[in-house]
Amino acid sequence: MLGLSSIVDVYDRDDLYDFLDNTRIVEFSRLGGAAGFASPENVSRSTGISVRRILRPGVTAVEIGVALGRRLEQESGILLRDFPVIMLCHSNTDPIACEHLAEELSERHGISAGKLLAFNFGCSGFLKLLHEAVLHLSGDEGVSRIALLNIETPETWHDSSDRLFCGIVAAGATAMVLERGKGIPVSTVRSEDFPVPDHLRPNPDPLFRRDTTDGFCFRGQPIHRTVMRMNAEPVFLNGIELMLAGLRTAASSIEVLPGQRVIVVPHQPSGKLLRALVAAAKVEFPEFEYLNNLKTYGNTISSSVPTILSRLSQVLEANGLQPPREGDHIILLAAGICMEEISDHMSAGHACLQWVTVSDRETQVEESVLVHGSTPGV
Repeated sequence: MLGLSSIVDVYDRDDLYDFLDNTRIVEFSRLGGAAGFASPENVSRSTGISVRRILRPGVTAVEIGVALGRRLEQESGILLRDFPVIMLCHSNTDPIACEHLAEELSERHGISAGKLLAFNFGCSGFLKLLHEAVLHLSGDEGVSRIALLNIETPETWHDSSDRLFCGIVAAGATAMVLERGKGIPVSTVRSEDFPVPDHLRPNPDPLFRRDTTDGFCFRGQPIHRTVMRMNAEPVFLNGIELMLAGLRTAASSIEVLPGQRVIVVPHQPSGKLLRALVAAAKVEFPEFEYLNNLKTYGNTISSSVPTILSRLSQVLEANGLQPPREGDHIILLAAGICMEEISDHMSAGHACLQWVTVSDRETQVEESVLVHGSTPGV
């Protein structure tokens, strides 16, 4: 059995983050003479978000990573440098930004060279990182645990005057441990990059593109940087379809016994997309429970799904639902940009967990992790 344990975040560290409300987003969206959002209420209806985090002045992804590492050490009782493998997802328009962050975190935490593996995965990054970790543990009996870090600072690679992004993206950071014989059991993990053919694209423009241009930072100041641009309609439509496909596959792989719930934890892209996804999913799976965590967190890229895991009882309560119970199934879903082929591919993934109480998380469970394209793991 492989399980997830020591799931932490650093959202309570107000010394690391500033907050942007919807009035500020209206101002950003009108920078450079753009029409922008009509009002804060318009931002709220479109995004489903009331406030979102950005890094405080002088704080960088490195400081976030140091704080996150310390929090994981406190929760797990293991120094970060003592994990045999550490995997980091840090998304950016610069494909080597994740490697630079990994180098700096290795120096700050005293991690040996080569132990911290860096990935630029985008919105599906947690599922892709989890998939990588499961494959690594399945292929190396000598490794018992892997630390997973998701550190996202999207304000550093977006244009605050871009209405498609300025109201939704937010900084986020989470960490956890994937290990043998302990934690919340993981029964299935799948992630993949999918081509989006012409007949599934309402227009011929790239799904995403990098744009080196003049724009504005998330403090309203002019900047020149490489930002991400999105072709909203095909991304919206295909993101929904990919997550629905993942939900169907995940649902078919679990056995739900009487009294067990199925809690769906989807990526949190925007209010409009999430509402459309849930409406479509409820047609096929009306009894499932679907979580929305946008209001005070926003779209934290690869951190959005693990953020909900780190605060599951709190998020369930905010959605008017009961706390997780022993045996409840949890389906994780994500879809979004494919950082390797941004113009005509999208990435997606899903995973199946089964909730166990804290006291039971060290009990060995005889269950394999099914990894797409591989034999069952340990």
